[in-house]
Amino acid sequence: MEEPSDGESGRGARVAVFIGAAIVLVSLCCCAGAVAAVVTWGDDAYRRLTHDRGDTVDVGQAGRDGAFEFTVSRIDCGVDQIGDSFVNQTAVGQFCLAELTIRNVGKRPATFADALQQAYGPEGDRYAPDSAAGILANSEQQLFQNQINPGNLITGVVVYDIPRDSHIAEMELHESEHTAGLRVTT
Repeated sequence: MEEPSDGESGRGARVAVFIGAAIVLVSLCCCAGAVAAVVTWGDDAYRRLTHDRGDTVDVGQAGRDGAFEFTVSRIDCGVDQIGDSFVNQTAVGQFCLAELTIRNVGKRPATFADALQQAYGPEGDRYAPDSAAGILANSEQQLFQNQINPGNLITGVVVYDIPRDSHIAEMELHESEHTAGLRVTT
């Protein structure tokens, strides 16, 4: 058997290095593109993906996400303060109170978390719930982090502190952070 000359083995090594460098370069470009996409479109891309998969209902209609069937009965904005004369909280802007019913239509217990329930203004601004104000608004029932057994139903209020010149145009309700979400339009 004849051994390759030094020129042939050197050429093979150069080709291997070239192919390896090309693979590394393509991988870096893909990673940079993914990072740029997340930075540029992050929430909007996620929101579009979940909206394409989730159901959409109007206020007053029932809709499902995961094991939960949600019904938002009404949304009241313009509230300045929540609580009583002893314990209360004043809004930075205005409080919007979303009154809802949650029924577990699944086969296992599931936990309702107010932090997963997002609201959106008319321009697409996303608002997170104000859990402290929510506790004051739900003095008769603990809505937050409440485990709901199959077949059971709870009612309560999710509170958002939003700018005075805005209102809630849409809500996105989730049973868990891994579900598509239910859109509720006002």
